[in-house]
Amino acid sequence: MNKGRILLKLILDEIGLGKLELNTFSKRLVLQKKIYLFQLTGLDLRYRYNWYLHGPYCPSLTQDVFLLREEIASNEDDYEKYELSNTAKKKIKKAKAIWKGPSGVSVERGMWIELLASLHYLKHIAYWPGNNVTKKKILKKLVEAKPQFSEKRGLIQKAWDRLTELRLINNKTLA
Repeated sequence: MNKGRILLKLILDEIGLGKLELNTFSKRLVLQKKIYLFQLTGLDLRYRYNWYLHGPYCPSLTQDVFLLREEIASNEDDYEKYELSNTAKKKIKKAKAIWKGPSGVSVERGMWIELLASLHYLKHIAYWPGNNVTKKKILKKLVEAKPQFSEKRGLIQKAWDRLTELRLINNKTLA
């Protein structure tokens, strides 16, 4: 087990995904988006994301998680000798503030996290001709790419507000 996967396992344990349950699409989606959002806190795990049908997606993260699960199944427990630094724990606390569910709205966890990660990706990672990206263009692109959000303008606004409140609209990361 390499140090990158050890760190990934420790982080997944801390954010409640350490059991590596990958049997449903929803669980894999949440894992992908939480690691995307976690990296915004300034702890770079070296996972790079592409745009995919359900927002930001990192193939190498998927590979690492499945490999990690295999290593643990074959009794590799190197990660048990390590613990997260206080700095990493503080960054996890910041990440949890990013993906915390919105108040006053009932929304499925995966949809909320997908929306947050997608808005951030479209704002800061996606290519925009002329580099002239506006909120209006981002929201239009989001709804074109993800029609399931077309009737959820209030939810989109809550996600935008959350990212704005945490300074993730004007800044790429919290670092």
